[in-house]
Amino acid sequence: MTTEAEATAGTERVRRYYDNNAAAFERLGQGGASIHRAVWGPGVTTRADAFHHVDELILAALPPQVAVPSVLDLGCGLGASLLHLASRTDLTGEGVTISRAQAVRAAELIEQAGLGARVRCREGNYLSLPDDLAGSADLAFSIEAFIHSPDADGYFREAARCLRPGGRLIVCDDFRTPVAAPDSPCSARRMAEFRTGWHVGSLLTVEEVRAVAARHGLTLVRDLDLTAYLELRRPRDRFISALLAVGRVFRPSGPYWQSLVGGDALQWALLRGLLNYRFLELRRAD
Repeated sequence: MTTEAEATAGTERVRRYYDNNAAAFERLGQGGASIHRAVWGPGVTTRADAFHHVDELILAALPPQVAVPSVLDLGCGLGASLLHLASRTDLTGEGVTISRAQAVRAAELIEQAGLGARVRCREGNYLSLPDDLAGSADLAFSIEAFIHSPDADGYFREAARCLRPGGRLIVCDDFRTPVAAPDSPCSARRMAEFRTGWHVGSLLTVEEVRAVAARHGLTLVRDLDLTAYLELRRPRDRFISALLAVGRVFRPSGPYWQSLVGGDALQWALLRGLLNYRFLELRRAD
């Protein structure tokens, strides 16, 4: 069980991480404002579509019987997913990010897209959502944001609180598999690098998610394994691995360097089946 002090400390680390690196992620990443991973799912033929494949899965999960669904992005980053969804269908969207820098930049991107009447992003903590969001969403989602939560139980409590009866919650992220990690110093080091570099607060198995979510009236109704559609060990990734190998000799530091180390360790774990990248859909009871 996570203590309040531990949760607060974890949240502050994630806040500083994104405040300090949001601009670099947007500038150096290949997806622009979409700072998530490219997923080359069925039918995807372009890199732009790969960066929005998960968004398209979310779009397909919107309730067809609701003319103007209300959508909530828990850990919205720069708001790219909300902007994509709003460009594809008539909805109202709200995003919450722990980073003030991301919230400011998201507001600029929303204004540039001319979607300010339907979409907004604000600074906030998805472990303690504003009361005005209670019972407001037909669908809530987190893409590569749940893993940062220092309190998995608190995340599902707040997500369930913001959903309307029968509403859906989608969590797309890395999850531990039932495969036991090799008992070796290398494995322990690599998993520790991933947790530190990517500020991991919650690294659960799907079955653990099912159990924790059920305590808050959420039932797992869909589980898609998207790992096979990720780009792993691209030339760029191999170059970073080589750079990191040299860097270990000189021991550089800093949050961006740690992020590179964490990303390399993540790929190592995905390739060995210790982690999976999954798309989970949960339903709140009516």
